[in-house]
Amino acid sequence: MVPDTCDPGCRRKSEIHLAGFLAKSSANGPGTRAVIWVQGCPIRCPGCFNPQFWPFSKATVVSAGELARRIEVIRGIDGITFSGGEPFSHADSLAEVGEAVRKTGRTVVTYSGYSYRDLTESSDPAWKGLLSATDLLIAGPYIEELACNTLYIGSSNQEIIPLSGRIGPDVPLRYDCGETIEYSIAPDGVTTVTGFPRGCHVRGG
Repeated sequence: MVPDTCDPGCRRKSEIHLAGFLAKSSANGPGTRAVIWVQGCPIRCPGCFNPQFWPFSKATVVSAGELARRIEVIRGIDGITFSGGEPFSHADSLAEVGEAVRKTGRTVVTYSGYSYRDLTESSDPAWKGLLSATDLLIAGPYIEELACNTLYIGSSNQEIIPLSGRIGPDVPLRYDCGETIEYSIAPDGVTTVTGFPRGCHVRGG
């Protein structure tokens, strides 16, 4: 019998606990992307910008199908970015979302605090599924002592790994970009701050 939970928070595989959602961002991967932050992270890197996303606590619960449909109707985006929290704690459902998004011609970027070696050597079929649905993987724990100003990463140990040919070599993946901060104000006045402030690790905000 396959258990219906997939993380330390005993979350059902059919559910995604959404910590945050941004319809359009240019600071969380190449191009313009929708960003999904999930709730819950077992890694809990010291200095993480999003410690509020660590607990495996209740958040806005959505199904993979509902989230995919929400993304499908957003115009003018190149794809989606999964962040958190730890996306591989929601691997089954996010893989389903990623596969649906890729069928529309868009790309998937996935952040993870696990190393590329940890992810690829795992026998967990859910992890393999999310890797298969990912075009660009940004992997590795944040290490404060190695903080850097490279585009899309927070510390120099983290790896930016193309997993398909869909995000190509023409995209500037790594360079000293200084500080990248993005502010988004929703119609209801809620402000989302995301990006990569100098010397600080951000996987959303």
